[in-house]
Amino acid sequence: MKKIFFISMFLASSLSFASPTWIEYLIKVDSPQDAAKIVAATDKFMSSDFVKNNFKGSLHLNAYIASGKVEETHSFAVLQPSLAEHEIWMAKLSDPNNQEVSMYFSVLNANSKSKGSRINTFIKTYGTPSNKDTVWAVYPFRTKPSNVQDILEATEELNEDIQDSFPGQFGLSERTAGGGMQTHLFTVGYESLAEMEAWEDSASRDQGVSPFDKKMDKLAEWHEREIVRNIRVYDSALTLQDFVE
Repeated sequence: MKKIFFISMFLASSLSFASPTWIEYLIKVDSPQDAAKIVAATDKFMSSDFVKNNFKGSLHLNAYIASGKVEETHSFAVLQPSLAEHEIWMAKLSDPNNQEVSMYFSVLNANSKSKGSRINTFIKTYGTPSNKDTVWAVYPFRTKPSNVQDILEATEELNEDIQDSFPGQFGLSERTAGGGMQTHLFTVGYESLAEMEAWEDSASRDQGVSPFDKKMDKLAEWHEREIVRNIRVYDSALTLQDFVE
């Protein structure tokens, strides 16, 4: 498990080190009892003086409700102001003499298995960012670099069409590493599954999103949707609003 927290293999010069970055660490947990141990250990670790003094971001511990893959059951999403800041945090986590880190990783190693990692960079966000949104629908897709500007324009038009009726927040990110053939993704946040279902069944959604879907079908190849729920959100030095704004 410890190896999922080392991303040096991804820190290539082609990545943007100065943009808001969120990194997903995917894990498989075999039982509710193991998951409870991880939550308890993460609560303790994120409240430690080491984290308070060194972590300049936000950590979301998520459980998968629906996924295109069966391997991962949970994920850690690390939100930081830049990839450079994340690299600094990774270096501090790698200190073999840090007992708090060692104890935390021992719990993760004993109760989960690593299933990979993905690095994402926010391009644009819409709506009002809020930690009240705890259910997230993720729509990954593949597109050509030449299509990105058209996708941005289509997304701006979508936002104008639904901004008076859409209850949550959404954003467009570039997937800079991991995710196989995926190049970008939309993340859509809701306060609950009930809110998500009500929006997806509404006439406002159909009227606003249908034109967008038609444009996107010409610009991108959709991959399977994922739905995750925030189990915990730890804002150490960066809230969701700080992150996207």
